[in-house]
Amino acid sequence: MKTEQAVLRLNRILKATPEHSEALALKAYALNKLANSRKDWTYSKHALESADRALALNPDDDIGLVSRGWALIDLGRAQDALTSLLQATKVNPANEYAWYNLAWAQYLTQSPAASKESIQRALQINPANSIIKRGKEMMEKGRIPRHLKRKK
Repeated sequence: MKTEQAVLRLNRILKATPEHSEALALKAYALNKLANSRKDWTYSKHALESADRALALNPDDDIGLVSRGWALIDLGRAQDALTSLLQATKVNPANEYAWYNLAWAQYLTQSPAASKESIQRALQINPANSIIKRGKEMMEKGRIPRHLKRKK
């Protein structure tokens, strides 16, 4: 299923059940994917809103926490993302994307040792994940994704 279709289906669920925390968290995740694929960061703002609504209903939803952190990173607020992402790694230590996004937040906030530990943790969970491998390579080469360079 395409990400756009997923968002539409989640919107239908949320129309019927506005306080469905899992649907809100999944919608936030899908909106983050759209933001990155389309390079349109207004989706990140909507993802943050959806994640915040999900977390108001269920503060320990790891998908909501990761989605919140991911949106904050994409909005240039890596420091603000740290709290949500650290909590996500505690709630579900097996969530590779919690560790991956935590690594980026740490990397962007000048915490290279912590970032290296977090990216290694993500790879321990899923050594075949090409997104995590690519992120690790970027960090090792001192690179930052283009869209994050322009954020202050």
